Amino acid sequence: MLGIEMVEIKDLDKSENFLKEIASDSEIEYVKKSSNESLRNQRLGALLCIKKAVFKTLDLGEDNDYKEVHLSHDLYGKPIVTLHGKALERYNKDFSGKTIEVSLSHTQDLAVAVCLIM
Repeated sequence: MLGIEMVEIKDLDKSENFLKEIASDSEIEYVKKSSNESLRNQRLGALLCIKKAVFKTLDLGEDNDYKEVHLSHDLYGKPIVTLHGKALERYNKDFSGKTIEVSLSHTQDLAVAVCLIM
């Protein structure tokens, strides 16, 4: 299964409330790590894209709790997702034992993420 998502940075809700709605404490720290506002917005876009791409891959539709998909990075910066709640239940039901691979990229204007379960 494959899911992809892309957002325009200018269209993002950049409010603190939105960030708290979709992100865990460690994800908020990741987004805010840079003193550069443009990079913070790009990271927010990439975070949102990763979560939406995972939901698409799991075929969960649009109405989901974004905190059920958690983004972290390994020692080399590779993005890793951890699932919780409905997302984890769906994975266990239909994809148990399969690997979840994600990739993300962003520019000043766009953020994109891909999720592949194989």
